[in-house]
Amino acid sequence: MAFARITKVAAAAVMAAALSASSAIADDVVRIGGVANYGPVLPVKAALALGLFEKAGVEVEFTNFAGGSASMEGLAAGEVDLINYFPPGLALAKRRGVEATIVSSGTLTPKGWHIVVKKDSDISSMEDLAGKQIGVTSNGSTTDFFALWVAEQSGGEMTRVPLGGAGLVPNLLSGNVDAIVAYPPLSYKTLGSGDGKSLVHLGEAMDPNLPDVWIASDEIIAENPDGLQKALVGLYSAIVYMQNNPEWSIDFISSETGLEKDIATEEYNNTFKGLSSDGMLKEEWVSASMSLGKLAGLDDLPPASEMYTDAFVPVEAIDP
Repeated sequence: MAFARITKVAAAAVMAAALSASSAIADDVVRIGGVANYGPVLPVKAALALGLFEKAGVEVEFTNFAGGSASMEGLAAGEVDLINYFPPGLALAKRRGVEATIVSSGTLTPKGWHIVVKKDSDISSMEDLAGKQIGVTSNGSTTDFFALWVAEQSGGEMTRVPLGGAGLVPNLLSGNVDAIVAYPPLSYKTLGSGDGKSLVHLGEAMDPNLPDVWIASDEIIAENPDGLQKALVGLYSAIVYMQNNPEWSIDFISSETGLEKDIATEEYNNTFKGLSSDGMLKEEWVSASMSLGKLAGLDDLPPASEMYTDAFVPVEAIDP
């Protein structure tokens, strides 16, 4: 009988330990969302391939969204915990009651983003775009806010036409719009093919404005900060690995996106080498990004100081 009692106690202890371990594992599941073939998001896939999330002690589930706005909607709906997006887009979501915060930076300036016109277009400057139509992916997207910046630079009104990512180039070539806001790698493909020409490289023309950041729900920040931190460790460790291993990275970019090697190399040299390696944030960068929202007439946006937290940065990378 004594043995039976000891066995029951031992079994209960094992069960309790198993349940505790299961709970700990569940707490460290982080759901990441973004556009899978978009340069700043690809390190998530790289981290999965390299086993970096597992090494950091977190399980990551990735959801592919059609665009930044769709990613924000997924975060708002509780479908994901961490997304790649643009500060003014988050500000708009906050106005609707979405509780989320910037936790780390992606790129500082929009490297590889171009305003593209047809190769035979007589448009030669941003001033020439006044009164013209410019294609963007969707209303409230990063491309939309960049189009507003271009309109301000042109000194006149422009019509922004939402076309979706897949519709940008076809509508430019057919003459439905006069220019498009082309993001990488779409910009590299369009310019490389000779179908379009760059009117302006936004990565060189614009001041630092955080074209992409990592945004977490306030729920995971409050309830699972450890899991979130581990997810960021895996993510930025992949970025560091890719920046230090160009041959592996270019092959990975090409295989994941279907890009030809020369375009994948362009993507690597422009986008990946420009990614933050530790996620550091500065209030002035967030503020500069928020100023783009004011171009849309959004005057009641949250101050930059309420848009981000630096509690999770700098992120210290680990090796695969």
